[in-house]
Amino acid sequence: MRLIATPTDSNSPATFRSNIYRILALSFAPPRTESKNLYVAILEALAILRSTGADPSEGVRFSDLSREHLRLFVGPGHIQCPPYEAVYRKDKPLLEKGLVMGPSMADVRRRYAEANVAMSQKFTDLPDHIAVEMEFMYFLCIEESKFTEQRNNEELSKIRKMQQEFLDEHLKPWVNDFANCVLQSSNSSFFKASANLLKAFIESESEHFREGERQ
Repeated sequence: MRLIATPTDSNSPATFRSNIYRILALSFAPPRTESKNLYVAILEALAILRSTGADPSEGVRFSDLSREHLRLFVGPGHIQCPPYEAVYRKDKPLLEKGLVMGPSMADVRRRYAEANVAMSQKFTDLPDHIAVEMEFMYFLCIEESKFTEQRNNEELSKIRKMQQEFLDEHLKPWVNDFANCVLQSSNSSFFKASANLLKAFIESESEHFREGERQ
């Protein structure tokens, strides 16, 4: 039984896309006890995008994931793969390269506000965390599904523009570098699959919007 709908199901493409953004948001957030089910969902999504079979035969343990998540993304000590957009941006001033603050993070905040998205007061991390950016795109895809059902073409056009701009200006410039860091730094099947899904899906999203422009 699939955990996510395929784009050929009765669900809209936006629903399929929202599912994968949600999976990715959970994949790079602190692990939860239901991570085994999440691992299956990651592999199934990757299989759909790459047209291959999913083999979730290798299990995952919550304690192992928690340790690896801390080592890769949190610390203490050296953080192997900082999960923040600003660290990877190549268009930052020289003195700001490698730092977690910068113009890109300010622009992320602005785009959240434009979409009327408020971060939870319980959330203490930075707004350009990979999980937060994935959650934002998940929200925009949910909105797209809603406006599609309502046949509200004006709002639908706005929300699609928000998605494409965020993809082009805040995801494509850094997620491949981040995902490659995870692939090189971790032996965890869970995080390797998550990184591969991130790369494959952002490539798929680029094609999705290119096709939209051609129509």
